Amino acid sequence: MSITLRRSALTAAAFVVVALIPSSAHAQERSQERSQERSQERSQDAMSCSVDLFKPSQLAQATILIQRAAEAPEGAPAAASLRDAMRLLQDDRRFASNTSGLSFARAQIYILWLHQEAEPREKMTAYELNAGRDRNTQIDLAAAADSLLTVVETAAPECAGDIDRWRQSKPWSDRIGSAYTFLESNQLDSADFYAQKAYQLDRRSPFIYNAFAQIAARRGDGATLRTNLEKAIALADRDTALVETTRQLRTQYASSVQEAAMSSADPAERNRMLGVAARTFLRIGQEAPDDPNGPAFISEALDIAMLTQDTTLLRAVLGPMLEDPTPYQDLALLIGAETSRMLSRTEDAMNLYRAALRKNPNIRDANYFLSFLLIEAKMYVEALPLVDKLMELDPSNPDNLMMKSLVKRPIAEAERDVTKRAALIREIEALTRQEAAMTQQLRITRFERRADGALLAGEIENRARAAKTYTVNVEFLDTEGNVVESMSVTTASAAPSASVPFELRATRPGIAAYRYAPLP
Repeated sequence: MSITLRRSALTAAAFVVVALIPSSAHAQERSQERSQERSQERSQDAMSCSVDLFKPSQLAQATILIQRAAEAPEGAPAAASLRDAMRLLQDDRRFASNTSGLSFARAQIYILWLHQEAEPREKMTAYELNAGRDRNTQIDLAAAADSLLTVVETAAPECAGDIDRWRQSKPWSDRIGSAYTFLESNQLDSADFYAQKAYQLDRRSPFIYNAFAQIAARRGDGATLRTNLEKAIALADRDTALVETTRQLRTQYASSVQEAAMSSADPAERNRMLGVAARTFLRIGQEAPDDPNGPAFISEALDIAMLTQDTTLLRAVLGPMLEDPTPYQDLALLIGAETSRMLSRTEDAMNLYRAALRKNPNIRDANYFLSFLLIEAKMYVEALPLVDKLMELDPSNPDNLMMKSLVKRPIAEAERDVTKRAALIREIEALTRQEAAMTQQLRITRFERRADGALLAGEIENRARAAKTYTVNVEFLDTEGNVVESMSVTTASAAPSASVPFELRATRPGIAAYRYAPLP
């Protein structure tokens, strides 16, 4: 049988926001909803709990006093009720037929003492508790409560929900909260102390093990970090409100395993650990392909697969993308296409480039490499619009003019209409002259998408006879081709036959491509 506690005195603990791995606003909202669901579940569990807190009469009297302490304001009234209740529970022989009830009542007293902010303490003597005359021996309240509640849980597992209300009450949330507060200020000994205290009260929360993990990370203890992250992930996996938190825990775990693997002197162990890291990255990327970091997780998994030459892992990454590219972002598909191309898996590369361009037609590299592969495959008609798009995006690179000539020439040779063939030949000749006449070549060497914008870098080769500066006018685009941000940069002077670098840093979110105006 359960007693009802004043809400402000004892509540189902809300999940603590992880200081180093923050959950999203949506996850926090779901966590609150889930806490309410747990409260209802525990109330139902309590109705079926077989532990009787009202037999014998001394236990009934103590239970009433415990209820009174729970409902009383903190301070002297609550303390008096707790001492009176404990005095009634000293003769174990009276409770021989109900040891579970005795253990549960004593545990409740210890936890309610931990509630008393007016008289805060972690330990008390038997004399202070009114449990005997010993004024010297200190009783660790959290440890004693945990030991007693474990007895009850073992004897009456159906009472787990009711016991959880006590384990995960305010003393627990206060202590885990203190652990994270001290962790944020790098007071690791204090953080560890309060995390251990919270652990004594309830060791089934992912946030306990995450606290231990982050303390270990600050101390440079990678093995302990990973052990506790594994436990945190296993527990967080059970709660749908913690999807984002679980993803972040996995990210840290995979990164730690990857780092440890690279420092291993044993090649077999190194590859094993890298495989663990890669499959963890892959799971994150496949579970949330629309997450902004999804392509980065896919990229990490592919990099490891290439490094370790793990063909099974490669199939695990690329197979679902090829089977159904719909859930994946254009950047993830582009990464998969680039990997397939480097592995000479031409058909897979072409399919993934096509899928990426369906989501973002302005990806310069996808247009370029798919055109190149199509030309090699003699699929010139399909390559032609891609080359036209390439010249629109990257107009001051003569290589693109050469690419268009390569596409047009076999089309002209296959044309049976004499007039159309002559027109195509004239167009090819014009492209050749235009390529030869270009006095500069702009080459993009780096395009990096970022959450807060993008980085575009490159160089311009001066093919003229005199030194020259260049002004590069760039439009940064979203996946729909809309202009997100426009920027210009003027280079330093480039001597004849020399190259000069340029760089632009856009700051608006949502950038997925670029195009620039032709250089004069």
